[in-house]
Amino acid sequence: MAANDLCTLGDVKAWLGRSDTNSDAVLASLITRTSRQILSYLRRPTVLPHTLNEIRDGTGGTSLVLREWPVLSVTSLVVCGRAVPPMLSFATAGFTSEPWNGVPPGRAQMLALGGYVFEQDLQNVSIAYRAGYQISAEAQAVANGAVTVIAPYGNWACDGGVTYANGSPLVQVSGAPAVGQYQLTPDAPGSYSFNAGDNGQTVLVTYGYVPADLADATIELVAERFKYAQRIGETSHSLGGNETVAFDNARLTPLVTRLLAPYRHVLPI
Repeated sequence: MAANDLCTLGDVKAWLGRSDTNSDAVLASLITRTSRQILSYLRRPTVLPHTLNEIRDGTGGTSLVLREWPVLSVTSLVVCGRAVPPMLSFATAGFTSEPWNGVPPGRAQMLALGGYVFEQDLQNVSIAYRAGYQISAEAQAVANGAVTVIAPYGNWACDGGVTYANGSPLVQVSGAPAVGQYQLTPDAPGSYSFNAGDNGQTVLVTYGYVPADLADATIELVAERFKYAQRIGETSHSLGGNETVAFDNARLTPLVTRLLAPYRHVLPI
């Protein structure tokens, strides 16, 4: 599975009702290409957690809408070469970001200032932040040396780290983990392996995921494109002269368009 694939090969094969491996290479390639096309349509580089350094023009106001969303955290803000601190309380000066409620699709979020302004100039505002779909600090109890995440809004896609309940980090390893370490269980996305000495421990798991709406849209398009190879260019097909089947050859079907619409960036005017 490529880094920005929006669904898995198993998802598509289940949808098509296939258990053989004859078309796995074709389907895997279709998944990657279709995922890229969807991300392009959404005007997003990725939907997984990633770090950005956004350069903006100062407006002279006290708020800006960040381009990427959902925003997970804002690391730093520099205006005209001067660092603006985070706002620690409503009584202090600094920046604060509008929180995300954690439920997809989310919406564009605002960065606001207290006691400062985004001084009017060109390319004088630098904002470092993280954005993407992420479950943060999901509490899990280690049992039999393993944990499987809940993934309530879509399939696990990437690891964001594991800590104990007190915040102490565990170290990811590729081999058998010792106490205080964990391994991503091979061929089981969303499953983590631990040392038996950590059984009974509560761990907090952070991970990125692909929203189920986007995965469903990708599965539909991949399956449709796969079937299209059997009827390239056809808009209808007659069955013995008694019945005609019509095909919708639109690249994005109405259902897929509805699934994608809430996740699409609206370009600023």
